[in-house]
Parts: sequence; C-alpha cells; structure tokens
Amino acid sequence: MSVRYRDANPEHALMLADFWRARYVETFGHTYRPEDLQIFLAAHYAPVIQMAELVDYRFAHRLALDNAGLLGACKIGAVTLPIDPDGARAMELHRLYLIERAKGTGVADALMDWTLARAKEDKSEWLYLGVFSENPRAIRFYERHGFEKIGEYEFVVGDARDREFIFRRGV
Repeated sequence: MSVRYRDANPEHALMLADFWRARYVETFGHTYRPEDLQIFLAAHYAPVIQMAELVDYRFAHRLALDNAGLLGACKIGAVTLPIDPDGARAMELHRLYLIERAKGTGVADALMDWTLARAKEDKSEWLYLGVFSENPRAIRFYERHGFEKIGEYEFVVGDARDREFIFRRGV
C-alpha cells in the first residue's frame, strides 16, 4: 500500500465531512436511534462545520491517502473535553479514524506520530483524547502510544449517554 500524507485544507471540507460521517456511522451508528444519529451527524460533521474547522487556526487535520482515496484522517486542536489542564499547555486529539482496509497497516501509527509531533511543535505539555469505553481496539491503540486513562464523562447523542474515557499522555 503506497500511502501519501498531507495536511488538509478548505478544499477537503466535503471529503472530510463524508469521511467522518461514514466512519462514525459504521463504528457507532448501530447504538443510536436513527433520528438522534442524524441530528448528531448534522451538528458535528456537516460540510459547513468541516469548512469552519479547516480555516480555524486552533485546529489541524492530517490526511492519509492512496490511489483509491482517503484511508484515514485525524483532527487535533484546542481542548474541548470536560477536563481542566490545570494551567498546562495542552492539545486534544479530537478524531483519528480509518477505513477498514487501512486498519493494521501502520496508517494509524503514522497519524499518531504526526499528532505527537504537532503537539510538541505547539509546546504542549499534555495531549488529551476521549475514547468510547466499549471500543477495546482503540483503547489498546492509545495505551500502546503511552496514553493513560485519567477520567470519564458522558458522551451525549440524543437520548443516549455513553461512557467515554478521557486519556492523557505527556508530550
């Protein structure tokens, strides 16, 4: 697999919106009522939301592509999790998603390497992320990269309340 990595820019807004929505539905869609899921997707993954994030200096996106298209992507930026970094400079890994055929190929590791390099470049002391408590593959991946669970919160999608773990690692 020949993979190219590049930073995303506003021309990628529609592609990213489609990618984030598809990955979210394929991974978590079965756990929500359809009407709640649609409202959540519109509020978080609409093209206009992606465009706003792509032009907002507080966020950065990295793409992994091959000749067939987008294999994976990640988004980092300002901390929005319900935690207090206690005055420390910090960033959050908001998303890291892959298509199925890219899993286990090293693409996720490359995106994580980029994330850690960007956090270091930003002079962050901590990198945070939220991960669904019932996603053992993701939890193992983050633990392998030095993240530790430091808390929990409720992730809300309509009437659903999911148990989400907050992970952190030093940069």
